[in-house]
Amino acid sequence: MKKILALSVLFLVLTLVVGCSQKEKLYVLNWGEYMDPELIEKFEDEFNVDVVYEEVGSNEEMEIKLKQGITDYDIMIPSEYMVDKLSQENLLLPIDYDLLPNLDLVSFFEDARVLYENEDFGDYMVPYFFGTIGIMYNTESAGIEQAIENEGFCALFDEDSTYRIGLYDSPRDTVGAALMCLGYSVNSNDDTELSQAQALIESVLSRSQQLTSFGQDGLKGDVARGNLDMALVYSGDYFEMVFEYEEAEENIEFNYFAPSHTNIWIDAFVIPKTSQNTNLAHEFINFFLGEDVAVQNADWVGYTPVIEEVYNILVTDYEYDYDHYYPQPIGSTREVFHYISEEHSQNLNTLLNAVRSE
Repeated sequence: MKKILALSVLFLVLTLVVGCSQKEKLYVLNWGEYMDPELIEKFEDEFNVDVVYEEVGSNEEMEIKLKQGITDYDIMIPSEYMVDKLSQENLLLPIDYDLLPNLDLVSFFEDARVLYENEDFGDYMVPYFFGTIGIMYNTESAGIEQAIENEGFCALFDEDSTYRIGLYDSPRDTVGAALMCLGYSVNSNDDTELSQAQALIESVLSRSQQLTSFGQDGLKGDVARGNLDMALVYSGDYFEMVFEYEEAEENIEFNYFAPSHTNIWIDAFVIPKTSQNTNLAHEFINFFLGEDVAVQNADWVGYTPVIEEVYNILVTDYEYDYDHYYPQPIGSTREVFHYISEEHSQNLNTLLNAVRSE
């Protein structure tokens, strides 16, 4: 009897130990260096969970990982056009706003709010950061500031230019910049307009290979170091270099210009249908909407927050009074990318591959 009792007690103790050690897991898929690790640890401690955090380098890589089905992701942070695509494909859950009490305490910038609320995919996302795509340039290059201000995105595609130019190795961004140079929508699906954009890219690539190059994350550093005179970059890339140079106490000899007609990007929290813990996923989003957390996170990331009060705190108390930190100047034309169709996406890929192979 004693032996049976002892075994029963041992089984109960082991059950309690195992039960206590098996924390809930939250699977998060995000861009690199796009969330303060200290805050992730704070969330883990506060909710007694383990956050399994995975990083990717592009929206397309994020999409592939989701569709592979190897991991049941609870949270992803894609850009607006990928939110559009995934929602059209019925791969996302609508956000339950009743589970986000902090959402009632924050005010999104009206410009960002209107952009996403007017879209069909607005119910599937909670905005995280936003910004523009524009031209980063080296201020030591003679006459470059005036040229960019006069020509806008067309400065990137001037076949007579002697500047060393970097284009983003992304069909959506480079073709989009060419379309905006021509005065067309960044979401154009018109064959004639796309052909004109292709011809524009071909014209600048007809120059010496030393004068035009494609790149991604390295473009911002090449401009800052003077290896390129100008490049197509995201506003966040520019700020990354500003903060890096300020920390190193180096001279900043580069700047950023967003033409009056440009793309405004919005990265956002979404909950995929793969989520096995939707309540905890909402807790995670709600946690990062809290003012103190949002301020610390935005300061660590360095991008522009969509929450107006957080932005004001960063500008006033953290001296984030940089030009271009607010991505929506009054009177400017800003468009968000849309997912048109798989055929449209393939056409953009084919277009850029064609001009690069010539």
